[in-house]
Amino acid sequence: MTEIVHDTIRLERDLPHPPQAVFGAYADLDQRTSWSVPSDDEVIIYESADFAIGGTDRFMCGARENPSFIGTTYYHHIDENAFVFTEHLADDSENLLAVSLVTWHVTTTPSGCLLVVTDQVTSTAGQGPVDGSRDGYNAVLDNLVKHLSTNLS
Repeated sequence: MTEIVHDTIRLERDLPHPPQAVFGAYADLDQRTSWSVPSDDEVIIYESADFAIGGTDRFMCGARENPSFIGTTYYHHIDENAFVFTEHLADDSENLLAVSLVTWHVTTTPSGCLLVVTDQVTSTAGQGPVDGSRDGYNAVLDNLVKHLSTNLS
Protein backbone atom coordinates (compact mmCIF):
# COMPACT_ATOMS: atom_id res chain seq x y z
CA MET A 1 0.00 0.00 0.00
CA THR A 2 1.28 3.48 -0.91
CA GLU A 3 1.92 5.78 2.04
CA ILE A 4 1.10 9.33 0.93
CA VAL A 5 2.69 12.09 3.02
CA HIS A 6 2.64 15.78 2.23
CA ASP A 7 4.00 18.93 3.78
CA THR A 8 4.79 22.54 3.03
CA ILE A 9 8.41 23.45 3.64
CA ARG A 10 9.26 27.18 3.84
CA LEU A 11 12.88 28.27 4.14
CA GLU A 12 14.41 31.77 4.16
CA ARG A 13 17.86 33.21 3.62
CA ASP A 14 18.88 36.88 4.01
CA LEU A 15 21.56 37.57 1.42
CA PRO A 16 23.85 40.60 1.11
CA HIS A 17 23.47 40.41 -2.67
CA PRO A 18 20.91 41.75 -5.17
CA PRO A 19 18.10 39.47 -6.38
CA GLN A 20 19.83 39.22 -9.77
CA ALA A 21 22.70 37.34 -8.10
CA VAL A 22 20.31 34.60 -6.92
CA PHE A 23 18.71 34.31 -10.36
CA GLY A 24 22.11 34.28 -12.04
CA ALA A 25 23.40 31.53 -9.74
CA TYR A 26 20.35 29.41 -10.53
CA ALA A 27 20.02 30.16 -14.25
CA ASP A 28 23.69 29.41 -15.01
CA LEU A 29 23.87 25.61 -15.02
CA ASP A 30 27.59 25.50 -14.14
CA GLN A 31 26.98 27.67 -11.10
CA ARG A 32 23.84 25.75 -10.07
CA THR A 33 25.65 22.43 -10.33
CA SER A 34 28.40 23.72 -8.03
CA TRP A 35 26.09 24.59 -5.10
CA SER A 36 22.92 22.52 -5.60
CA VAL A 37 23.95 19.27 -3.96
CA PRO A 38 23.48 18.96 -0.19
CA SER A 39 26.93 17.50 0.54
CA ASP A 40 30.29 16.55 -0.98
CA ASP A 41 29.15 12.91 -0.93
CA GLU A 42 26.36 13.64 -3.41
CA VAL A 43 26.16 14.60 -7.06
CA ILE A 44 23.70 16.00 -9.57
CA ILE A 45 24.18 15.18 -13.26
CA TYR A 46 22.05 17.07 -15.77
CA GLU A 47 20.98 15.26 -18.91
CA SER A 48 19.33 18.48 -20.09
CA ALA A 49 18.52 21.90 -18.64
CA ASP A 50 16.27 24.67 -19.89
CA PHE A 51 15.61 27.39 -17.30
CA ALA A 52 12.80 29.10 -19.23
CA ILE A 53 9.03 29.22 -18.98
CA GLY A 54 7.91 25.88 -20.37
CA GLY A 55 11.45 24.54 -20.05
CA THR A 56 12.44 21.23 -18.51
CA ASP A 57 15.47 19.96 -16.62
CA ARG A 58 16.24 16.24 -16.49
CA PHE A 59 18.82 14.94 -14.06
CA MET A 60 20.18 12.09 -11.96
CA CYS A 61 21.15 12.71 -8.36
CA GLY A 62 22.10 10.94 -5.17
CA ALA A 63 25.22 9.38 -3.74
CA ARG A 64 28.33 10.35 -5.70
CA GLU A 65 29.28 6.70 -6.35
CA ASN A 66 25.74 5.73 -7.44
CA PRO A 67 23.27 8.52 -8.24
CA SER A 68 20.05 6.50 -8.13
CA PHE A 69 17.33 9.16 -8.29
CA ILE A 70 15.80 10.52 -11.49
CA GLY A 71 14.44 14.05 -11.43
CA THR A 72 12.45 16.16 -13.84
CA THR A 73 11.79 19.85 -13.31
CA TYR A 74 9.12 21.78 -15.26
CA TYR A 75 9.33 25.60 -15.16
CA HIS A 76 5.92 27.30 -15.08
CA HIS A 77 6.74 30.91 -14.17
CA ILE A 78 9.90 33.02 -14.22
CA ASP A 79 10.16 36.77 -13.64
CA GLU A 80 12.50 39.18 -11.87
CA ASN A 81 11.10 38.30 -8.42
CA ALA A 82 10.15 34.64 -8.57
CA PHE A 83 10.21 31.37 -10.36
CA VAL A 84 7.82 28.48 -9.94
CA PHE A 85 8.38 24.89 -10.96
CA THR A 86 7.12 21.40 -10.37
CA GLU A 87 9.54 18.59 -9.76
CA HIS A 88 9.07 14.86 -10.16
CA LEU A 89 11.46 12.52 -8.33
CA ALA A 90 11.68 8.79 -9.01
CA ASP A 91 14.01 5.97 -8.11
CA ASP A 92 16.23 4.31 -10.72
CA SER A 93 13.38 1.90 -11.55
CA GLU A 94 11.23 4.95 -12.34
CA ASN A 95 8.94 4.40 -9.35
CA LEU A 96 7.50 7.75 -8.28
CA LEU A 97 8.86 8.96 -4.93
CA ALA A 98 7.66 12.55 -4.73
CA VAL A 99 6.15 15.49 -6.60
CA SER A 100 6.71 19.09 -5.51
CA LEU A 101 5.40 22.52 -6.36
CA VAL A 102 8.32 24.85 -5.59
CA THR A 103 8.51 28.64 -5.51
CA TRP A 104 11.70 30.69 -5.21
CA HIS A 105 10.67 34.24 -4.28
CA VAL A 106 13.28 36.99 -3.98
CA THR A 107 12.57 40.46 -2.60
CA THR A 108 14.95 43.39 -2.33
CA THR A 109 15.94 44.45 1.17
CA PRO A 110 18.07 47.38 2.34
CA SER A 111 21.04 45.02 2.77
CA GLY A 112 20.53 42.87 -0.35
CA CYS A 113 17.64 40.45 -0.73
CA LEU A 114 15.46 37.94 1.06
CA LEU A 115 15.09 34.54 -0.60
CA VAL A 116 12.07 32.45 0.40
CA VAL A 117 11.81 28.92 -0.96
CA THR A 118 8.47 27.16 -0.52
CA ASP A 119 8.26 23.46 -1.37
CA GLN A 120 4.80 21.88 -1.30
CA VAL A 121 5.86 18.26 -1.45
CA THR A 122 3.79 15.11 -1.78
CA SER A 123 5.56 11.83 -1.19
CA THR A 124 4.30 8.47 -2.39
CA ALA A 125 7.03 6.74 -0.38
CA GLY A 126 6.33 7.80 3.20
CA GLN A 127 8.07 10.46 5.27
CA GLY A 128 11.57 9.93 3.84
CA PRO A 129 11.25 12.07 0.69
CA VAL A 130 9.60 14.89 2.69
CA ASP A 131 12.45 14.89 5.22
CA GLY A 132 14.94 14.60 2.38
CA SER A 133 13.44 17.64 0.68
CA ARG A 134 13.56 19.71 3.89
CA ASP A 135 17.11 18.68 4.80
CA GLY A 136 18.30 18.90 1.20
CA TYR A 137 16.93 22.39 0.61
CA ASN A 138 18.40 23.64 3.90
CA ALA A 139 21.84 22.38 2.90
CA VAL A 140 21.51 23.59 -0.71
CA LEU A 141 20.51 27.09 0.40
CA ASP A 142 23.47 27.18 2.80
CA ASN A 143 25.66 26.20 -0.16
CA LEU A 144 24.11 28.97 -2.25
CA VAL A 145 24.93 31.52 0.47
CA LYS A 146 28.56 30.32 0.49
CA HIS A 147 28.71 30.30 -3.31
CA LEU A 148 27.46 33.87 -3.60
CA SER A 149 29.74 35.09 -0.81
CA THR A 150 32.78 33.49 -2.45
CA ASN A 151 32.00 34.50 -6.02
CA LEU A 152 30.54 37.98 -5.51
CA SER A 153 32.68 39.34 -2.69
